[in-house]
Amino acid sequence: MALQLELHDKSEQTINSSGRIHINKVGWLIRLSIITGLIGVIVYNLSQGILLRDPLVAYSTIMPIHALLVIMIGWLFYKNPATGKAGNELVSVIVPVYNQESMIDIVIDAIYSSSYKNVEVIAVNDGSKDKTRQILDNLAKKYPTLNVIHKKNEGKRQAVATGFYKSKGNILVLIDSDSVIDKHAIKEFMKTFSNNPDVGSVVGYAKVWNAKKNFLTKCQDVWYDYAFNIHKTTESYLGNVMCCSGCLAGYRREAIERFIPYWLKSKIQNSDDRDLTTYVIANQWAKQELTPLSKKLMENCANYDDAEDRILTAQTLVEWKSVYVASAIVYTDVPEKIRGYIRQQTRWKKGYIRSNFFVSTFFWKKNPIISSIFYTEFMTTFTAPFITLVVFVYEPFILKNYIVPLAFVGGSLLVGLAHGLDYKFRDPKSKTWKYKPIMNLFTSFGLSWLIFPAILTLRKNQWLTR
Repeated sequence: MALQLELHDKSEQTINSSGRIHINKVGWLIRLSIITGLIGVIVYNLSQGILLRDPLVAYSTIMPIHALLVIMIGWLFYKNPATGKAGNELVSVIVPVYNQESMIDIVIDAIYSSSYKNVEVIAVNDGSKDKTRQILDNLAKKYPTLNVIHKKNEGKRQAVATGFYKSKGNILVLIDSDSVIDKHAIKEFMKTFSNNPDVGSVVGYAKVWNAKKNFLTKCQDVWYDYAFNIHKTTESYLGNVMCCSGCLAGYRREAIERFIPYWLKSKIQNSDDRDLTTYVIANQWAKQELTPLSKKLMENCANYDDAEDRILTAQTLVEWKSVYVASAIVYTDVPEKIRGYIRQQTRWKKGYIRSNFFVSTFFWKKNPIISSIFYTEFMTTFTAPFITLVVFVYEPFILKNYIVPLAFVGGSLLVGLAHGLDYKFRDPKSKTWKYKPIMNLFTSFGLSWLIFPAILTLRKNQWLTR
């Protein structure tokens, strides 16, 4: 595994006996300082809005308030749900594959190196045009229990559905063909499922495989850490992880089996992990008794491959819980060039919009805290570019108020610094933590504008990544 050692650092993040992600006393002091500073920024912006009688300035504090809520819940209350024994139930591991000659052997080797041995592995080759087919056939000789399925290219959803109907286990683990799991990842999933019968879906901790490659991959590494160890910890504490990411996700068969046929019926290629998440978190009322509009939104989600993880997860969230397992680690390959990264983010944005319109039809019935987080994030997806214009154009050039833009940037950098330092104190080996403030600015002032191309191409079905 020389390539593995060269391209990424293994996580040194640990879980305490209490189930909490370990952080030392200095880290806690930094956390409290950051929370205090963030509260100060929020109070200042609100007072400015009231003083200027400008509701837009007051409104611009919504995201800092949201950030404060997320970090406080994630830092103070999350406990890893993987407890007790894993048992020995059969686990079906499904790997949808397309044009992955460079990594698929490493991916399959890692699965068979798992400390949890009662697995069946199903690799579905979705019409790859490179040497993936030959590599998989050779791997089948190396691992006689590997079930390799070759099919024509129909998209990731169809590949996952094909694997689903060939599988036998009541627990299904989905792994992307560019993601390498830690040897204990499946065991940690099984501890969670075995000891939490109300959990329908789980997601592991994704770190960037090629984090050392360049500036862009380093920025993505620290973004992944925030997305999983701050944002998903908050969602998990409330039992409502919104997206079990396709790089490593697990589902109970009964939680998703009624939704898979929608993928097989669909003639459009494009949205599996978000699709699955959405289905898992929806209750019977949401699945069967919603208005015709809601049903149409769910069926529309099934037509696209741009966010299959989110929609599949979201199909569970009252009938089942969806949680984050911080001790189940996976290393995933990320785009190394800006063009590929923008295409990926546009695809994710499209899937986010599509699945969240469906989720919004029932999510108001859930815990008021997670509901407020969900609807705030969904609303700001559309309003963030306009808030940027208010802060950086309207305030300084119309109102001649130059403090508000500085406060806005300062708040963004402060939050980024909080996330970055937290990463460093949780994982002392991290070398990318310092990139988080930069990534925050890029997310706020760059990626937020992708909402417009995402909306304009919403009905265009493209995988966009490879």
